[in-house]
Amino acid sequence: MAPKGPMADPVEASSYFHPSGGAAYAPLREKVVAQATAMGYDVATMTEHGVAWADDQDPFGHVGGATYIHLIFKCNFRLFESFAKTLKHKYDGLFRATGVGVLTKTYATDLKRQVTYPDCLLTAPRITEVKPDRYFCVTSIWSYRQQAIVAETSGYVVFFDYQKGKIANLLEYGDVYADLHADLTERSKISTALNEKWVQDNPKLARKNQGPKL
Repeated sequence: MAPKGPMADPVEASSYFHPSGGAAYAPLREKVVAQATAMGYDVATMTEHGVAWADDQDPFGHVGGATYIHLIFKCNFRLFESFAKTLKHKYDGLFRATGVGVLTKTYATDLKRQVTYPDCLLTAPRITEVKPDRYFCVTSIWSYRQQAIVAETSGYVVFFDYQKGKIANLLEYGDVYADLHADLTERSKISTALNEKWVQDNPKLARKNQGPKL
């Protein structure tokens, strides 16, 4: 489908591929990032993806389900990388799965809206609950052009001792692992408080992000 409105020029409509990020997308990007931040999503690990005509769309001309999963895992890997500041010298064991690392245990994805080329997507995670051996997370994908959440995944990640082959209780391992548990717990508290406040203050936008009833 040909772009409409202010992005009638196809080059302008796909300008998110330009090194500048595209002037037409700058205000759209700013609004989505501001909303995601206010909703308690982790700013440092947000990830952007420009939709590609051939790579991301299915035969029906919509962004395919596999693309959403790819973007969500890419974003959550950046969340794992954020553990490095706390784990310090132990981070290499997590990264290489040679010590206490992470293991995605379960996830479910809700595709809320159809996305078509051209568009640019923002993916961001927020930790909702933390236990000694796992944490729960919601990862959402926004469309810049729709200014709304188009897909959302919820699930949890367990901490796993790859040497012993069993789930790892961070508090029992102590040291930097206990520090990581404390850090994630604090992130979760801040994220949850921000999200609850945003939903209370923005009921109409909250309903929009739920997507259409199917």
